[in-house]
Amino acid sequence: MTEEQLHNLEIAKKAFSLLSEGFSFKKVLASSNEIMIDSPSGEIYYEYLSSGFKSCLSIIFGIIKDIELRFKSPCIKADEFDGIILIDELELHLHPEWQSKIAGILVDVFPQIKFITSTHSPHILQNAKPNEIIALAANEDGVYRRQLSGGSYGFQGWTVEEVLIDVMGMEDTRTDTYKDKLSEFERAITEENYSAAEAAYQELDKLLHSENYLRKLLKLELISIREVGE
Repeated sequence: MTEEQLHNLEIAKKAFSLLSEGFSFKKVLASSNEIMIDSPSGEIYYEYLSSGFKSCLSIIFGIIKDIELRFKSPCIKADEFDGIILIDELELHLHPEWQSKIAGILVDVFPQIKFITSTHSPHILQNAKPNEIIALAANEDGVYRRQLSGGSYGFQGWTVEEVLIDVMGMEDTRTDTYKDKLSEFERAITEENYSAAEAAYQELDKLLHSENYLRKLLKLELISIREVGE
């Protein structure tokens, strides 16, 4: 192996601990070519890693492989390659936690590369710098660039819901079931129909997250029309 190939092999080995501090490359079994990994629970086979972990590694290994295939004479160290790499749907098959990390990991492993990637992941957008995001939309005239309202920190302080609606153009993040029950409740409140409002509230109580602040607000509205009736 050339000096550059040995260097790239070390980059690949270090990728394990870069993804998670508790993991590191251990060895390759000569008898079976199985890759062994040191993990917090002991030595495990590569196949036992989570699918998200392996997906992230596959992206890194794939980039190293492509660089070596395309630049054989002279060979290039992967972390010194200063070209452009296009990745479609970077978040595919990744858990949301990995989606939020993958872009930063790629920049750490390949600091000279300019990555251009498409994404529909609010988690990736949340962690991107403001000058790294280009939002595209389409109308009858074709595709155009949307103006975004993020500040100097981009969308790092925004919730996933805010990114979905204000950046990605999603009209509503709530389900039709929830919206129907909420409409029933609001209609009953307007009509001061306590029994109907209480029935709708009970359904909303089942639908809402246990820590959702809206539950208390709805309860106050319900109490207010009960007091009016009394």
